Amino acid sequence: MARVQLDLPEKLAWSTSLNIRIYDTNFAGHLAHDRVVSLLHESRARLFKEKGFSELDVNGHGIILTDLVVEYKAEAFFGDQIRVEIGAGDFSAKGCDLYYRMIHTDGPINGKIVCNAKTGLVFMDYSTRTVSNIPEVFKSWF
Repeated sequence: MARVQLDLPEKLAWSTSLNIRIYDTNFAGHLAHDRVVSLLHESRARLFKEKGFSELDVNGHGIILTDLVVEYKAEAFFGDQIRVEIGAGDFSAKGCDLYYRMIHTDGPINGKIVCNAKTGLVFMDYSTRTVSNIPEVFKSWF
């Protein structure tokens, strides 16, 4: 079986800390795959908010996700503390890839990677429903 392999940039410029909540777990008692996507979204939304913007408004332009890849590395459980690091690369005029690394930050597995992920995104002017260029301020975050 072929496995997805992500090559993340060496430096991921931004990070946030999260706790795994009970409703983030599945029937097997570990972090559910759909909740991984939600935690990545939570982290990305925090990044935009910290920079003074939102996913719908970076100088008048919002984002649309074009793809998602998740490479699972280790389990996470209720109560675990994690850090999600975010960086960007593969810039074009209209979009880029955001890269994520989710890492345990507590207990005996401190430093163990839970997953690596990537979302492709393009910018859009929601008032005209057309793809737009990446705002310069967004590029400055990375």
